[in-house]
Amino acid sequence: MNGTRLLRCRQFVAGIHLIAILAVGVGQVRAAAEVYLTEIRLDRDLYTEDGRRLDRGGFDLEVRREEEGCSLVFLQGEEVVATVAGQEGAETETDRVIPLVGTLYLRSTAVPMGTAEERQLSKTGRPQYQDQEQNWENTLRSFRGSEDTEVHFLFQRRRNWGDWEQVRFKLFLEDPTSNR
Repeated sequence: MNGTRLLRCRQFVAGIHLIAILAVGVGQVRAAAEVYLTEIRLDRDLYTEDGRRLDRGGFDLEVRREEEGCSLVFLQGEEVVATVAGQEGAETETDRVIPLVGTLYLRSTAVPMGTAEERQLSKTGRPQYQDQEQNWENTLRSFRGSEDTEVHFLFQRRRNWGDWEQVRFKLFLEDPTSNR
């Protein structure tokens, strides 16, 4: 009888350790990557630095912040079409010349999204965008660069009042590999 109790006690303790290890592991995975989502409609083809073409049309966008850095991911459905590495730091005003797409709000995957029905209902009778309580702390802007062939996507994340973290992603209007 004592041997059975000892075995059960060891199994119980091993189970608790396993649960603790799994909980810590899941938390580390979630903390390792922040993901921000939005949609975009491109009115022209764009190219990545390695020559991958992004055809004109609609894409889901993800900005992924990981330990290695930031990346901009273009998706169609579940398929990753292209990934562009970001360059952190402030940009100069000469880098931004002509806006290509309006400012896009990025939703963090850490913030739960309501159901489709909840998102359609207006609580006050005002237009839906006025009812939304978004604080626009994560935005994405796109500009044609000072070079006619470059397009810069600028991810901005508000830290404190007036203090913005910025990451720039460079794409091209023409295939950069065809000139080599």
